[in-house]
Amino acid sequence: MNDVKWERYGAAAGLIFVILLLVSGFIPGSPPAPDDSAQEIHEYFRDNDTTLKVASYLAGLSIFPFLIFLGVLWSRVRSGGDETRRLATILAGGGVVAVGLASVGTVITATTAVRIRELAPEGAKFFFTFSGVATGMTAFAVAVLVAAVSVAALRARAFPAWLGSAGLVLTLAWLVAGVSITTDSTGFGVFGFIVFLLWLLWVLVISFFLYRPQQQTA
Repeated sequence: MNDVKWERYGAAAGLIFVILLLVSGFIPGSPPAPDDSAQEIHEYFRDNDTTLKVASYLAGLSIFPFLIFLGVLWSRVRSGGDETRRLATILAGGGVVAVGLASVGTVITATTAVRIRELAPEGAKFFFTFSGVATGMTAFAVAVLVAAVSVAALRARAFPAWLGSAGLVLTLAWLVAGVSITTDSTGFGVFGFIVFLLWLLWVLVISFFLYRPQQQTA
């Protein structure tokens, strides 16, 4: 199988990943704010336990296409020669760590949904916060992934230079969004969600350029 076919498979995987993640994020409805009362958070899990379980499954399922996308992206960046081989390793590391941290957050959410009728409101709020902090830690790993791809775009033209510049801005935004792990401020939560949506758009743009032959991308 040639590189063009693999890159198109990677592009399709990126699209499927985004779709699964969006569906998993929106089907449970609007989540409570981190600073909501324990009773409100408990009621959210109790009233949406089934959809939260489905959402958790879809989030887990999204790991499959994401790792295909990540592997193809690694190969594209690595093909730039000696200058980009280290960047390829860095982006792969960031992607794998991000999957691990996001999985921890999803596991905590799923467990809370499964056992919500055995939890007191204070317990539900604790695990809701725990899940949010674990998920928030992915900001730093995703920042590494985006930064490595962006540098490869700027230095080796693995992708268009403008995408590299935009990626560096997105990297900075992810690092700022990481502040959410230190506070229950709703403002940082909203900012992090916006950055997350922009990252999904970034994945779609990367997938678009993976679909095209590398000569056209350059």
